[in-house]
Amino acid sequence: MTENAFSVKRIGKLALMLFASILLPAVCGVLHNVRLDHLIIWVFLSLIFFLCFALYVERERLFGNMSRGISNDYSLLLFIYLICLAAACAGSLLPAFSAPVMAIGLLCNSAFRTKMGTALGVYFALLTALFSDGGTYELVAYILLTLVSLFLLELYLQETLRLWVSILVVCLSVIIPVCCNYLVSHQPEIKTLMISFAGSVVSLAVLHRMPKLCARERIAEEISLDTIMDEHYHLHREIERYSTVDYNHALRTSQVAAHLAAGIGADEKLARAGGFYYRIGKLEGEPFIENGVRLAQENCFSGRLVEILEEYNGQNRLPGSIESAIVQIADMIVTKFDLLDKDTFSSTWNRDIVIYQSMNEKSAEGLYDRSGLSMNQFLTIRELLVKEEILV
Repeated sequence: MTENAFSVKRIGKLALMLFASILLPAVCGVLHNVRLDHLIIWVFLSLIFFLCFALYVERERLFGNMSRGISNDYSLLLFIYLICLAAACAGSLLPAFSAPVMAIGLLCNSAFRTKMGTALGVYFALLTALFSDGGTYELVAYILLTLVSLFLLELYLQETLRLWVSILVVCLSVIIPVCCNYLVSHQPEIKTLMISFAGSVVSLAVLHRMPKLCARERIAEEISLDTIMDEHYHLHREIERYSTVDYNHALRTSQVAAHLAAGIGADEKLARAGGFYYRIGKLEGEPFIENGVRLAQENCFSGRLVEILEEYNGQNRLPGSIESAIVQIADMIVTKFDLLDKDTFSSTWNRDIVIYQSMNEKSAEGLYDRSGLSMNQFLTIRELLVKEEILV
C-alpha cells in the first residue's frame, strides 16, 4: 500500500521541520540576547514538541486518518509549520501583546481543521510568548486568541455568518490584547491598540484566503470512490466498529442504491458510496448532518458525494441530483424494512404496498422536484425495489 510505503519526500520534509525547530529558536535566542542555558532549553522544548508531533503525524498517516493532500508528501504540513514557526519568531520582536497569533491559529485550523490544527495553533502561541519573554497576561492573551480563532473559523464556514465573523475577528484581535495589556500597565496604550489593529487586518486576510486555498488543495486531492468503499478504509472500519446495526444498514442501503442507479443509468459508484456514508454523522452525534458533511470534507470526499450528505432526507436542502434522490429512496425503504416486523411482509402484496406508499408520499411532498428524476425513472425505481431481493 502506498500509504505505508517509505517515502524520501516525506522523511526529507520532516527533516526540514526538525532543522527549523532547532534553528529558529536558536536565532530568536541570539536576537533577544538570551543566556546560553536558556537558549539550550528553548531548543530542547521545541524538539520535544516536534518529536511528539512527528510521531503523531506518522501514526495518523499509517492509520489513514489524514487527507491524501497531506499524507502523500507532507507538502502542506511543511508549508504551514515553517510559516507559523517563522511568524512566532517574528512576533516575538514586536511590542508586547502585538504578535499576530490569531492569524497563526486561523492558518493552522483552516489547513487541518482537526485536533492537530488546534494543537499546532496553541503550540505556536506558547512559543511566541516564550520567545518574547512575555508574562502571564501576554500568555493568556495569545492562548485566548488562538482558541477564539478555532471557533470563529468554524462559524465562518457558514456563508450567512461570514460578515459578522469578519467583524468579530477585527474586534477580538484588538480587544483581547488591549484588555490584557491594561491588566499589566494599568493604563490604555495607543501603541498596543494600533499594532493590534494592524494584526487584525492580517488575521482577516488569512480568514478570507486560507479556507479557499485549502479547499483547492482538497479538491485537487479528492479521494476516489473505490478507495472509500474499500473495507480497509478507516471510515469504513469506524462505522463497522461503531454499531453492527448501523453498519448492516449502511451496507444494505449501499447495495440497493447501486442497484437502482444501475437500473436507470445513473452513477452507480456515487450512489453506492452515498448509500454507505449517508448516516456517517452518527459517529459524532448531533447535529449529525453537519458532522457528516464535516467528516466527508476533512477526508477529501468528492464534491458530489458531499452534496448527497448535505441533502440527507431533504431536511436542510432538497436532493439536487438523481443520485441524491436514489440514495434517499434507498435509505428510506431499507429503514422501513428494518423497522417493520417480518409478519408485515409475509406476502408480496404487503411489501409492494409499503414501497408504493412510501415513494408516493415523498413524491407528493415534492422531495424529488430538484433532483432531475423523471417520471419514467421514478416508476422504474419503484419496480426495481419491488423486485429487490435484498429487501426480502
